[in-house]
Amino acid sequence: MWQQHLPSMKPSLHAENRSQATRNGSQTEVRPRTWLNLFEAVLLSAAVSMAVFLLQWRYGFNLGDEGWLWYISQRTAFGDVPLRDFFSYDPGRYYWSAGVFKLLGRNGFFEQLLANYLFAIMGLALTYVAMVRAALSRVWRVAILLLLGVVIGFPRHKIYEQTLSLICLATIAFVFAGPKRLKRWLLLGILIGLAAFFGRNSGIFCGIAAFVALLLLTIRREGPVLSRALGAIATGVLIGYSPMVFMVVAVNGFATRFYESVLLTPRWSWSLPVPFPWHVHLLRLHGVDLLQTRGVSWLCVAVPVTYAYLLWRAVRSKGELDRALWLSVASAAAGVGFLVHAFYTSDFFHIAQGVVPFVLATGAFSKHLWQEAVRRRSVIVFCGSVFLVLAAWMPIEPLVQHLRAKRSAPASLARINMDGKFFEVPSAQAGFMNTVEAAFRDCGPHDGGFFAAPYYPGLYAFLNTRAPIWDTYFLWPRSDQVQQSYIDALQRERTRLILLNPEFAINSRENLELVHTNPKLVAYITAQYQRSDIKLPGGFELYYSRSECRNPPTKK
Repeated sequence: MWQQHLPSMKPSLHAENRSQATRNGSQTEVRPRTWLNLFEAVLLSAAVSMAVFLLQWRYGFNLGDEGWLWYISQRTAFGDVPLRDFFSYDPGRYYWSAGVFKLLGRNGFFEQLLANYLFAIMGLALTYVAMVRAALSRVWRVAILLLLGVVIGFPRHKIYEQTLSLICLATIAFVFAGPKRLKRWLLLGILIGLAAFFGRNSGIFCGIAAFVALLLLTIRREGPVLSRALGAIATGVLIGYSPMVFMVVAVNGFATRFYESVLLTPRWSWSLPVPFPWHVHLLRLHGVDLLQTRGVSWLCVAVPVTYAYLLWRAVRSKGELDRALWLSVASAAAGVGFLVHAFYTSDFFHIAQGVVPFVLATGAFSKHLWQEAVRRRSVIVFCGSVFLVLAAWMPIEPLVQHLRAKRSAPASLARINMDGKFFEVPSAQAGFMNTVEAAFRDCGPHDGGFFAAPYYPGLYAFLNTRAPIWDTYFLWPRSDQVQQSYIDALQRERTRLILLNPEFAINSRENLELVHTNPKLVAYITAQYQRSDIKLPGGFELYYSRSECRNPPTKK
């Protein structure tokens, strides 16, 4: 295991010994020029994250998931409480975004994207510090950092999960550098608690990573006393999760909604088959789309195989592992937990947020092979991982998607103004948003006056209005009692305009269509509201209140 490097009274001898340790692959932990390295890590990480943000912030807007993040962050900045006042993930990400909104004095989608990429800097910087401590040269560090920049470009609303996986990786690497120091296990526990405050799934995944790390060290007989390590982790979890405990105890009405959200957690996602190469159908694909689909399919093979191989190698090795190899093993341990998310709902949105540690696992392992003079294998491993990352991510990046659309069909794109910033989105989407905005304005805008079901919470943020009811996603069956409470809320809030698609369902599952999950609510809307003759894409329809809407939306 890594041992603490004792300070030297002779700087030249210190540098010589450090260089010799690097050549010999010893386990000595490298910590030269700590503050300079930290400054370098923050500076380069900020440069990469902000470059990704500036290159593609204006391209595209997802009315669903990105819009949901924006809406809840916006309402949090206005003083509402996530989970209590509206259905949401755990509060951490929204308070982070609301803090950025307050600092900037604006709460538009531009500021939401900026908040996302500011958060990413923490994960990138800590990962960079982990690479410094593992004695990776600057060339290797920058190359891996640039690859991570590509990865955080998509999906933008899941940067929080991606960043937490990188922080988990860096923390486990820190634990591996001094496994008998209980303070480091305490720090890992604090991370697990904080991760759960941002998303309970991420907390669980970090917990799995901690278990894998502790099990690995126990097998290698290099870990701390098991009971003490578990006690330190448990104490850390309580410290890290204390903001949520405080909200449950001190925020009026929060505990009940938090309990309800826990009961809903198993329904938040649905299993999808993993797109392994033998499951993927490529007959109708060609060009970049074919490359991306094939890249994702082989990525799904490469990631778990890499993690399993690195952990197996660490278990089987009887001698000491060099620093680069330990960093790759730490990446594998951190990545195992997040694979659960990537491979349960296996669309690329979830895969892309769940396999980020793979980049550092292969990068650090390539550096290990290079310093072991197995340079052909080193090049093959690193180039293979670079190809998989670029093939899987680049075609789906917002900027690349925009350039492809602009080249093939310029008329398919349009500009839309969101809180003073112009974004370029598909023309059909821009028309859809503008139509809803005009109808909302004509009916008489007020908080609670617009309702969208079963999807598109981003329209609330776009219209700068509050949803009339607690639910913002209608993705599961609701009882008659709950549906009646929604009907009561529509009446109480005097909701004037409703965007409805009774047959829309996530992943095209017929049993999840709104007409099946909330039939009483749909029946009320279609009976009590007048359907407009305005045609909208995707099967959506506008309904307006005959008595409340000032100027009924009609086709012009």
